[in-house]
Amino acid sequence: MGNDQEKQQSPSRPYPWILPSIEDWPIYKISQERDLLIEQVIDETLDHILKKNPTEKDIQVELAKAVYLEKIRVERPWKTDAPDEKTFWNSVKNALVRLESHADNKIDEEKAILRRIIHRYAHEIVGNFNKGTYQFAERFVPFAFNRLLNASHSRAFIRLFGNKKDLLKSVHLVGEIDQVRALAQKGTIVVVPTHSSNIDSITVGWGISAIGLPAMFYGAGLNLFSVRFLAYFMNRLGAYRVDRRKKNAIYLEALKTFSTQVIAKGGHSLFFPGGTRSRSNVVESQLKLGLLGTALEAQRRLILEAQEKPFTKIFVVPVTMNYGFVLEAKELIDEHLKNVGKERYFVPSDKYSSSYKILKFMYRFFTADADFTIAYGKCMDIFGNPVDMEGNSYDNNGNIIDIRDYFRSHGQLTNDNQRDSVYTKMLSEAIVVAFKKNTVALPENVVAFAAFKIFQKKHHNSDLYSVLRMAEEFRELDRAELREGVKSLIKELQRLQNKEEIRVDPIVLAEDLDTLIDYAIKKLGVYHPKRPLIKMRNGNIKCQDMKLLLFYQNRLEGYGLEKHV
Repeated sequence: MGNDQEKQQSPSRPYPWILPSIEDWPIYKISQERDLLIEQVIDETLDHILKKNPTEKDIQVELAKAVYLEKIRVERPWKTDAPDEKTFWNSVKNALVRLESHADNKIDEEKAILRRIIHRYAHEIVGNFNKGTYQFAERFVPFAFNRLLNASHSRAFIRLFGNKKDLLKSVHLVGEIDQVRALAQKGTIVVVPTHSSNIDSITVGWGISAIGLPAMFYGAGLNLFSVRFLAYFMNRLGAYRVDRRKKNAIYLEALKTFSTQVIAKGGHSLFFPGGTRSRSNVVESQLKLGLLGTALEAQRRLILEAQEKPFTKIFVVPVTMNYGFVLEAKELIDEHLKNVGKERYFVPSDKYSSSYKILKFMYRFFTADADFTIAYGKCMDIFGNPVDMEGNSYDNNGNIIDIRDYFRSHGQLTNDNQRDSVYTKMLSEAIVVAFKKNTVALPENVVAFAAFKIFQKKHHNSDLYSVLRMAEEFRELDRAELREGVKSLIKELQRLQNKEEIRVDPIVLAEDLDTLIDYAIKKLGVYHPKRPLIKMRNGNIKCQDMKLLLFYQNRLEGYGLEKHV
């Protein structure tokens, strides 16, 4: 980008900025008043907690819970934790112990302690946005992606500074891009992607820039800030810190209040509603309602403040991240199988906890020569209703509706938390449906699905775990058998795509079956020591790792496709 007058379109960004000047971006304007935002978050969080805990005894209980949980957390610190964590929570505990000896009139001091805690949380959560850092990152990320992709083209690191392979030829942008761009100029958008890989934050961030949208506020796990390379950028690019170890009500209230505040102020936002990477690779069907609820709360505020006047509308954009190759596939599917198998397990420590490791991860991912697709679904309002290019909401009968009616009771605009929780659930259900519709059936998924289902049918008397433990001599498929399975599967996928129930990668429909199978086998599990599928000298297909094959085929679960293989 360089400066705001520089040419807006480039090979790495096919769409012009909807707002050419960064100073006009909502994230820039809001970040200019960061101190004010923090104070507003503190005041509002305190007010919410006091309303939920009206008595002195209630406040005591809430503080005691927070101290108890935080004392446990600080016994196993992370590198990203503040150095005075133990000191701070010891001081809070000691202050509460001193208050116990007071006979009465303790509530003001308890409120002061509560405010101290919220103040600490708010300063930890709220991020920043720096124009210069964004301009550098906007240049650097496409450059780095292109160089890594070019290196993969020849497998020679010396080619890193060639320019043979373009980013857009490997990262495909599809879907309702024009609608997203139009609505981002009419209201506030909340992007909700699926979550498959550690690389998601980088790729979806690039995808937002590539279609010309301003930078967004987004939640990033606190553990990622231990990677200096990432922390430098995230601290300046609108990331707010989310610490999933903190389970106490005070922290969760502060986090939700911040998200509500920035969305209500017009800040475009992004968060992964699944909460974490899909361990099975199945498209998410259970979403976390907390941050989704903040978007609804922000819409309610905007409507109540405007009363019957025009108000800013919030639009939800479902996005699917579709990979034919996931570098972490083996560890993810292992965790999933242990979990569903009811075995006791502990999530392993983050393998990507240093700058060197995250850079190595990025290099391995992008030199894997694996294509992937970012699919933008049809936009919806905060209740899950479809919207048109002008932002009008429609009911199931195709009639335009006024979403203010959702917040009315007996003709008056009202606040009703129980009602709003139902609305949040409605939104989550609409997002789940949109995720399914916008999942892209990639060649790798199609061939993996056909192969795995054939193996299952050959061992129809066995459960899933028996199939996964199948002896090596039985993990071989006749190519003609696989070809027939893929052919039948494609026919059904094409039917589902015609009904707008899934997206199918053009390669799946364009290539002849043998070319498609060879392409998928080549791409599947490029960096895995044991690959899901390999070609044998006799022409047959063999599975080296059944669990990996399960992982890649899982992307097409839930569509009833097993009946067509």
